[in-house]
Amino acid sequence: MAKQKEKSEQTKAQKQNPAFDYLLLAAFAAFIVFFTTFKISGDDDVFWHLATGKHIMETGHIPSQDIFGFVTQGQEWMPFEWGWDVITYNIFKIGGYNAISIFRTIIFLLMFFIYYIILRKFKVSASLSILMFILIAFGIIDRLTPRPHIMSLLFFVLLLYLIISFRYFERKNIYLYFIPALFLLWANIHMGIIAGMFLLGIYVCSEIITFFQSRKLSSKEVPSLDKKQLITLIGIFAASLLVMLLNPNGFATYVYAYSHTKMKLLETINEWRSPFDTMFASGFVGNIYKVFLFSGALTLYYAIKKKDLFFALVYAGFVIYSVRAVRFTVDYIVIIAIFLTVAINFIIINLKGKGLSNFLNSSPVLKVILSILLILMTSAIPSDNLYLKTLEYYRVSGFGINSEFIPMQMIDFMKETKIGEAGEKPFNHFGMGGLLIWSFPNSKNFIDSRNLNDNIFFEYNSILEAQSGFEKKLNDYGIDYITFLDPDLVRRPGVMKKTIIPYLVSKSDEWKLVFWDDKSFLFVRNIPKFKEVIDKYEFKVINPYNIVFQPQAIESGFRNNLEQFKKELNRQRTLEPNGLFINSVLSKYQIKL
Repeated sequence: MAKQKEKSEQTKAQKQNPAFDYLLLAAFAAFIVFFTTFKISGDDDVFWHLATGKHIMETGHIPSQDIFGFVTQGQEWMPFEWGWDVITYNIFKIGGYNAISIFRTIIFLLMFFIYYIILRKFKVSASLSILMFILIAFGIIDRLTPRPHIMSLLFFVLLLYLIISFRYFERKNIYLYFIPALFLLWANIHMGIIAGMFLLGIYVCSEIITFFQSRKLSSKEVPSLDKKQLITLIGIFAASLLVMLLNPNGFATYVYAYSHTKMKLLETINEWRSPFDTMFASGFVGNIYKVFLFSGALTLYYAIKKKDLFFALVYAGFVIYSVRAVRFTVDYIVIIAIFLTVAINFIIINLKGKGLSNFLNSSPVLKVILSILLILMTSAIPSDNLYLKTLEYYRVSGFGINSEFIPMQMIDFMKETKIGEAGEKPFNHFGMGGLLIWSFPNSKNFIDSRNLNDNIFFEYNSILEAQSGFEKKLNDYGIDYITFLDPDLVRRPGVMKKTIIPYLVSKSDEWKLVFWDDKSFLFVRNIPKFKEVIDKYEFKVINPYNIVFQPQAIESGFRNNLEQFKKELNRQRTLEPNGLFINSVLSKYQIKL
């Protein structure tokens, strides 16, 4: 009787106010379109993925050794995300960065659409679904960048759709038969497949245990599998494991990927820190994860009431999975959200008083409120008010590249002066190694975010931080130009003192500064191939380091070499009219240019 009442309440909620449901869904879809449309900022991975896709398409060969770094050239490198690289490079050829952004948006629209289909199967109302979707969207905000991990987020939800459809609604093997095909695609796109196999393994284990404990762990509503169904499921699991090996390097791919998780350099990367690290204590993203982490325990209550071991094992398994590092918390949110929503819906429907249930499931008032909220949030995205003011989160809405974060002005200058072609051995900033090889296809970089090994990373740091012996290393590697990047340079100029910048500025005979702006520097070695560039573009006096730490050098240049001073001032004002560093000089030295 109670189950019939529950089903009646759910069905009634589904049928009421379809127009308000459509309004709410449309408002959320519009929100996701705007929410996932933002400029590439500080994500150098995007560029080396594109460069890899370009190489594969032009050569017809998937490399097994590094082809981009002059120091690491020939070292083992397995681009296990090559499928994504090829897809996005071809998309770029069609419509540039705009097309890649649209592709990203389509992925997330598909993800939430599949979420919605699953929750409708469980008779969850549109209101509760959208409330959860909004929370998910903000919880995964750090992982919306156009990189291969977003395919794993989609594949998690698609895998859950296949499992849930088979387990709870239609015992049709067709759902299972799609799983190996999904894993075949996944094996060539992203290593999130490991978590996907973990999820599938949890499901298979739950069905095996339920089969042998059917009296305790099954119900008329969700009976245990029969022997034939269980054998089929185990066969699907085995087939999925086997197709994981259908990638360019087979099992070695996973050994290689695992070895990267053991690198010491990961200790310096925020996403590999514990989600309970104090640095994340005040962040809204970390707090959303904790909401999902602790409220997820409601799935255990549901599991007990419904005698559903799968719900309990998914929660327990992915809690353990997620607490290891921040980068895994998004996977946890995406996977547990369905189970948590179903559990919350079950609890609300079975409350003695029906006020909350009717308001959440049937009332148009909540749907209208949510629609208005979504419209307001969506309207605040193009102006970046939602990000910068409300969330205090750095993100710039729109298409293309955020040139205030990524040094496109420097890249344009390097193209104009052919430094990118003439320079053979750069010492590039870690955050622009991918941008270099993408912008200059025939060039090499010193390092990039592929994190090939610990040695190159720590060697890079020893030079960047001007540690003992760094000058010899510059000479031994034959470095002919140096790039430096810090998008927050204006807000924290002190960082320059902790780097190689003071040395380069003072070594005026050996290194010449030919470009700078509020976030970057470009130095070239004083050698014949750069003579023309140096003669035309060298900054002898005005640069951010002198402006902040050596104002006497600026004053000396003004008094002793006014013509050169004016030349540099005029050039930089033309290059960067709103630059804070150059405008601080202009405000101090009121001279006619």
